[in-house]
Amino acid sequence: RKHLKGGIIIRQIHLRETRTAVTEKVVESLFSVLPIVIIVFILCLYISPMQPDLLLTFLVGAMMLIIGMGLFSLGAEQSMTPIGNQIGTALTRTKNLPLILAVSFLLGFAITIAEPDLQVLAQTVPHISNTVLLITVGAGVGFFMSVCMLRILTGMRLLLIFFYAIIFLLAFFADKNFLGIAFDSGGVTTGPMTVPFILALGLGVSNVRSDKNAEADSFGLVALCSIGPVLA
Repeated sequence: RKHLKGGIIIRQIHLRETRTAVTEKVVESLFSVLPIVIIVFILCLYISPMQPDLLLTFLVGAMMLIIGMGLFSLGAEQSMTPIGNQIGTALTRTKNLPLILAVSFLLGFAITIAEPDLQVLAQTVPHISNTVLLITVGAGVGFFMSVCMLRILTGMRLLLIFFYAIIFLLAFFADKNFLGIAFDSGGVTTGPMTVPFILALGLGVSNVRSDKNAEADSFGLVALCSIGPVLA
């Protein structure tokens, strides 16, 4: 009887923690989406009136978006963070640099292709094949994921200024129609799937190092990976 009672208490604690986590993520999504909803609602009422049924559809869609984003963020955080951390730790312990760089590239490529932000961007960019854009951006993120791992393992400097200097230098020679697409492509690395995984992977790799700068070297990875799609 005591064992059964203890099991019930543990399940109640887990259920309470799950409810709290879901509530926190939904509230975060609410505060992210609410300003846009308010602006659109005011515009529809006073500047560009629309049919009531269309406005109601928008409000219902916004509500579903808030709930969906909250659940998606919770799922991504609960899954991507431990997976990335364990993969990074296991890779580093192999002490096989080519393997670490190759797997980092493949993981960066795969997680970027699965990013919802990139899927939306690929469908809205005109005159560029969706497959071409997906592969190009994924390869850019994958390459700089390998650079990030090399940086953590060797302790070299972040080199953000150097890479951004290359970007602005290339911008002078690039077609102006591609500049907006290039810089918007860098935004896919700030998505709900990519960010937790990149941070967790970097943290897992840096945890194996024993020096005092190991934890600090796990920062700046998202900023560095954001350069990849722009250059690609």
